Amino acid sequence: MYPTLLKISGFRIDSYSVVWFIALSLAIFWVIKRLEIYKLDDDEARKIMSISFLFMLFGAHVPEYFLHWHEYFNKPSLFLDCNHGGLHETGAILGAFLSAFILSAMSKKISFLTLCEAAALPVLLAIAVGRWGCFLNGCCVGLPTKFFTAVHFPQDPAGVTRHPVQIYYSLFALISLLILLGVEKRLSKKISLSESHSIIAPLTLIAYGVMRLLVDYTRTSRPLSWRVANEWHYKMLAIVLPLEILWLAYGWLRLKKKSSAVKPTLKR
Repeated sequence: MYPTLLKISGFRIDSYSVVWFIALSLAIFWVIKRLEIYKLDDDEARKIMSISFLFMLFGAHVPEYFLHWHEYFNKPSLFLDCNHGGLHETGAILGAFLSAFILSAMSKKISFLTLCEAAALPVLLAIAVGRWGCFLNGCCVGLPTKFFTAVHFPQDPAGVTRHPVQIYYSLFALISLLILLGVEKRLSKKISLSESHSIIAPLTLIAYGVMRLLVDYTRTSRPLSWRVANEWHYKMLAIVLPLEILWLAYGWLRLKKKSSAVKPTLKR
């Protein structure tokens, strides 16, 4: 592991921050490139994305504030310490999603559903790249194992190896990204992507939820029922996953209706 990328005169640049910065930069750049494909107003979309990015960062910290509220209550200066506590991926996604929803509702130029379609796949790219920052940092480790993928982390005694959960997340996100790129390509042959509205985004969120449910079995031995009852992000998954499936069903019915509408009628 290489948690410290560079150290100059006491100033430390950590691998975690650098890799996630690269991951988010790539994702934002790709979203901007996709705005034209989805026929979204460039200026308005960029404004919404900029504000949503700030709420994404805030959302990543919010679970930490709730889980360790007594620390922040006793020492408020910790709110300004970016290196204190952990960042939560689920909170970041929710922060960006909810802020984009509110801002899009206030805008007359941007469709929230279409913006979600444009931004969905770049989210998977950010996870696929960013999780390597977690690996280099040695955080988010899995359970001890002798499986062929096992890795020894520096904080463990010699001979102890664990599941590299960070790499599992990255590979799952990458595979999901490649599959959904294929789905998007097929959609583009049937209908304008700017009109598909609700296929890629809910599929992306469902893939993320499945990733957390499956991969996290290598991170904790707790049964799923216990995790849903006691851990906030599993409670959120239990609530949100059914809604995402309904969202996908809505998008699929909408797509079928539009596809049938553009079919040429046969002349007798």
